[in-house]
Amino acid sequence: MNAQVGLAKTMCGILATNRGIIDLPHIIEYLKFRGPDSTNQVEVNGVNFVHTLLSMTGPPTAQPFVSEDGTRVAFFNGEIYNYQEFGNFDSDGECLLPAYEKYGQNVVQHLDGEFAVSIIDFKKDILILSTDVFSMKPLWFGKEGTEWGLSSYKSCLDRLGFDSPVQIEANSTYILKLSTLEKLNRLDVYTFDLNQHKDSFDDWEAAFAKSIQKRTQNIKHGIFIGLSSGYDSGAIACELERQGVPFTAYSIVGSEKKETIDARVARTTDPRLIDLKLEEFLAARSYLKERCEEYPLRIDNGEADWLADVVKELEVLDNKLELPLKLLNEQLGWYNEKSWFIKCREVQDLRNRRDTLESRVPSLKKTIDYRATGQILTDDNGAIGMSHICARGKREGQLIYLSGSGADEIFSDYGFGGIKHFRHSTIGGLFPEDLELVFPWKNFFDNTQRAYLMKEEHVSGSYGVEGRYPFLDRDVVQEFLWLKPELKNGKYKSVLHHYMTKYDYPFDNAQKVGFNCGFTGGGSEADYNEKKSVHRTVGEAEDESLVVNMDLAISRTESRRNRAVL
Repeated sequence: MNAQVGLAKTMCGILATNRGIIDLPHIIEYLKFRGPDSTNQVEVNGVNFVHTLLSMTGPPTAQPFVSEDGTRVAFFNGEIYNYQEFGNFDSDGECLLPAYEKYGQNVVQHLDGEFAVSIIDFKKDILILSTDVFSMKPLWFGKEGTEWGLSSYKSCLDRLGFDSPVQIEANSTYILKLSTLEKLNRLDVYTFDLNQHKDSFDDWEAAFAKSIQKRTQNIKHGIFIGLSSGYDSGAIACELERQGVPFTAYSIVGSEKKETIDARVARTTDPRLIDLKLEEFLAARSYLKERCEEYPLRIDNGEADWLADVVKELEVLDNKLELPLKLLNEQLGWYNEKSWFIKCREVQDLRNRRDTLESRVPSLKKTIDYRATGQILTDDNGAIGMSHICARGKREGQLIYLSGSGADEIFSDYGFGGIKHFRHSTIGGLFPEDLELVFPWKNFFDNTQRAYLMKEEHVSGSYGVEGRYPFLDRDVVQEFLWLKPELKNGKYKSVLHHYMTKYDYPFDNAQKVGFNCGFTGGGSEADYNEKKSVHRTVGEAEDESLVVNMDLAISRTESRRNRAVL
């Protein structure tokens, strides 16, 4: 059930801790930008709650939500779209305590939305922490002994003195014993059904339409999108047009296919074409450096799996070489090119292969270390371009950003026909007959899914803009997973291809290009140079290493399922 006109919705930042808070402005230096309208601080039973608020519809609603007897508290960031299923409330967050009273520890499994939620039951000595299905809103948790803290941003917990806070993984509800922080249980927020049985796109299209509808109803601020020549933003623009939803489309020219952008702009009611100059690009970067919570993207581009393969092969080679090299050293007592062991072609090939692999290990480890710490959000080309677009949107009173994030991860896994477009892909867009064998692929919940969601959340949050993600709606994803393999595999991003073809919306067939605002580089302002996007056809391998080894992908499925951080 959707919200009614006039009901209050808010975007916010949250912080809760049983530690004392000293110098609150310093602690929430970045969090305050997520909720610039007001900051509310409340203490309940020894727990400090801090809520920074941006009102999206109706009157602002301060948090936390506290039961009449003071024994239960609910605290959240984001949107709960089905809140009226639990009663007649003025704000979506008001449904949390009544829903908890009805469903107990399973409450989050009944929520539909984009959220980070915490519920404390002092009487039952329970602390509940939960992301939504894809962790579209950030949630961090830190603990030391019996002291704990949770927040939208890691910096708040760092400044409270917690060592090594963790980001709660997607699709996870944790139930902890409040007094000891012992983990009592972990639940999936939603369990996807992997039965691929539907032979029509109709139900997916209906779910997508509903996803757009629930994310655009009854808001008092304008809506904007970043319109490229790609599939994802095109489908969102098309559906907004079909539903008659007013929106502004920002397109950075020079990095997209001109013919496609021109065709899209011609049918868009309120387009904005941006010829981004270097000084504007650098100004958007400077804004992020000053106001945006930093975030290491940590995208594994396949190096971790590659290193694991190298180490495994080295172990096999060492075993094969152990006997001949032992004989060489112990029986002959010397080791030079005259030895028949060295001249033996098989041994020589094994040694050469071992030497080649050993030489790769240091460079792979160096790359992995860089990806863990060196890929920072505020130097990212796409984040800086988004910063400029958010600044433009905010100046025009547009505070709802509809993002295409998640479409690559769900509908194609960055590939087509078993050919990886990027090396971080698991299945290369080739969905097997038995989906259970590869589910979840690496980017489904984690890796690029998490990195790009957090990029958009942190950038938009630094402007007090709320990001919403229609392609990650639970029903949109479920309907895609239910499609028969032949429908999934027939076209690149088959659901979007079918949708835009059906409604005659212009798109670049079988083309993939990452968002590029016309510049590349990083590290310092002087390092940035102009760069044009390169459009590549999906399903074409540059080399054999981009061809998916499905047996290898299947062998790693179990390790991908071990995702718990607490």
